[in-house]
Amino acid sequence: MKQTLSKHFWPSLFTFLVAVLMLFPIIWLFFSSFKQTGELFSYPLSLFPSDWTAEHYLKVVSDDFFNYVYNSLFLAVVGTAITLIISAMCGYALAIYRFEVSYTNLIFSIFLLGTLIPGETLTVPQVVVISELGLYNNIWGVILPVVTTTTGIFLFRQHYLSIPLSFVEAARIDGSNEAQTFLYVMLPLGTSSTVTLAIFSFMWRWNDYILPLLVLSDQKKYTIQIAIKNYIGFNGVDWSSILAASVMSIIPIIILFIILQRYIIGGLSASGVKG
Repeated sequence: MKQTLSKHFWPSLFTFLVAVLMLFPIIWLFFSSFKQTGELFSYPLSLFPSDWTAEHYLKVVSDDFFNYVYNSLFLAVVGTAITLIISAMCGYALAIYRFEVSYTNLIFSIFLLGTLIPGETLTVPQVVVISELGLYNNIWGVILPVVTTTTGIFLFRQHYLSIPLSFVEAARIDGSNEAQTFLYVMLPLGTSSTVTLAIFSFMWRWNDYILPLLVLSDQKKYTIQIAIKNYIGFNGVDWSSILAASVMSIIPIIILFIILQRYIIGGLSASGVKG
């Protein structure tokens, strides 16, 4: 019994310490957002506020912060939905038709080659195309350029490769067309991939800063990340408001992960035919 406890104790302790180390900056951020402005840089440093205050949160809310939250939610939700549809369809085609169409592997290789191009080099061409399409200062100008992701296509393709083709063949024998086979047979089998990509895609778009900064000029259309930047002005940095706004900005990500974490941890897989 002692050997069993000792075997599990040290790995568990190590995991706990790593978790505390990773969470400490977030814990510090949360408590510091309730400190008075003068206490943020007082010495010695303390984790808990000596005089709790919520005035920074009230200031952030009064600055039309919920409008920025709505803009970020629209960007993240709509962009993620389109990304999931495109990635699932491309992954399905590249996996299922690999024996029927000879050049699917070539197409997939071209997708992978795109990952070798640094994203920063594409920023200027993206902005030029967005401007030419009349999408400058439009939220769709931030959504559409990044709806395709090689990571999502790769994720779905690899998942569909692990599913026996007998599922597709059985659906075709039963008279199902390709759209019905994809929607009602293959897509439900990729729930784990769908949820995983949804979380990462939502986080990418929620935290995106460069593209919204270059495309959006109207303050009413700003996303959260650009709104937080507004607290850095010529007269100094309003650290208290930045901390409060940062705490509010990470709440949707935490809620999303809590709701969907069981799909990632559980890892749904359907890769066999029951006899």
